[in-house]
Order: sequence, then C-alpha cells, then structure tokens
Amino acid sequence: MNFIRKIFEDRIDEETHRQFKRFSKGNFENRAVIEIAITGKGLKVKTSFEFVNDLTNYLVNTIKDKVHITGGIITTKDIKEGLGFEISNIKQFAGVKTYEIDTEIAKDDLFKVMDKFPDAVYCLSFTTESGSLKTKVKTPKAAKPGKGEDGEVKANYCVFSTSDLSLKNDLVFDVKGDTKEHDLLV
Repeated sequence: MNFIRKIFEDRIDEETHRQFKRFSKGNFENRAVIEIAITGKGLKVKTSFEFVNDLTNYLVNTIKDKVHITGGIITTKDIKEGLGFEISNIKQFAGVKTYEIDTEIAKDDLFKVMDKFPDAVYCLSFTTESGSLKTKVKTPKAAKPGKGEDGEVKANYCVFSTSDLSLKNDLVFDVKGDTKEHDLLV
C-alpha cells in the first residue's frame, strides 16, 4: 500500500509512478507527510493528500455490503456515466471537477470507478467495521510550512483510524522499535 515502501523494495508499479507524474525538475519538499499515533483503540493516522487514495483503497476493501459515503472525487475527467451511485453535486474550477457524494455505495461500484479513473483523488469519508476515514474535499495543493516557530508541516488532509495495528508496519516500515508515536516527514 505505501508507495514509499514500494520504492525502497524495488516494487514500483503504476500507482507508485502516478505519485510522481505531476513533478518536474526541482526540489519538492514537504510531501508525503504522515503522523501516526497508537491509541487505546488502535492506530490513528493523519496524512497529507499523497496517501488518501491508498487509505481509501484499504478501507473500501473492508466494506461488507454497502456503506454511507460522503465527500468527493476530484478529477479532470467526466466520470458521471455508469457510476452505479448518485452524484449529489458537481463543482468545477479551472478544468478540475469535484463530484460530490452523499449516498450509500456498494464496494464493487466504488472499485469500478477507482479502477476506471485511477488518476482521480478520492476524498471520501466513511466508516466500516475495520476503521474510519475522514478526508477534506479540496483540490490538493503544495504543502506549506506551518505557522509555528519551527515551520513544521501539518499532516491534516485526511485522518484514518483503525484497530488494525499491522498497518503501522506498512506506513513506517523503516522505524524499528515499539514506540507509541511516530511523526514522519518524507
């Protein structure tokens, strides 16, 4: 799931390549920010937008039948035809469309859209038995330093909570030990 881990393990696929399509030459700092905390209930992960599709994909896999989903799908493509679920509103600015969702969706219908439009950003909020995901519905922008003294970047695009502690090993594969909290800036 973690595209950074795939790079280090030399398992680069189309999903990993997609993370780097938008870049040209230069330095791109403050990308792929993750904050992880182990709580009494499990794992709480806050990330920048680079991980939103991976976390969405993980949680969609845990849908049993249908689940109520809110949020939006952000893309430059027209995805209205043959969705299998309702779009509540469409916003458009500078060629970028946000398809707003507030409906019950089946796992297969969601995977069909995700497979057909892999370059879209799936800013969805929903809960299953395995966890919950809450994502901001806004077009991803370059991360800017925070307002604190040290200019720390905040991982606040999406919040993912789960009782599955094995996800920690995938997201922070390079951190050894059993610490309670990890703040990573890649």
